[in-house]
Amino acid sequence: MSKQFDVKAQARDILEENLDMEAVICLGTISEEMQQIFSSNPAPSFADVQRIVTGYFTTDGRPAAFIEDWLRTADEHARSRGLDEAECPKAILSDLGVFRFMWFLKERGLTEEQITIVLTGAVQQATGQEDE
Repeated sequence: MSKQFDVKAQARDILEENLDMEAVICLGTISEEMQQIFSSNPAPSFADVQRIVTGYFTTDGRPAAFIEDWLRTADEHARSRGLDEAECPKAILSDLGVFRFMWFLKERGLTEEQITIVLTGAVQQATGQEDE
């Protein structure tokens, strides 16, 4: 059994053991909302990203200082990956999706290790990597 399969299987097991149907539906809603954001903003500017991220975090009750810090950190992270100016806003939106998934799983009581396994499994699934 390959390590790749192990991660996807572990991720599935973690989700099955820790999430009820309501939580699975919530994860699906997050995914759908992020897909809608990307569909509505296929080539977002940094101003678009600021508006989207600020709207999300404001609705979530986060203070302005948190939002500013989050945007700055996400922008620095995108640039550190060597992305060009046009790709950075998309990467920041992607980071928002990852943040939303991670925060949701953390609120459901998953450990950092479990969250890492779940996200790794999700990336493998999203990129079409097959079980071996």
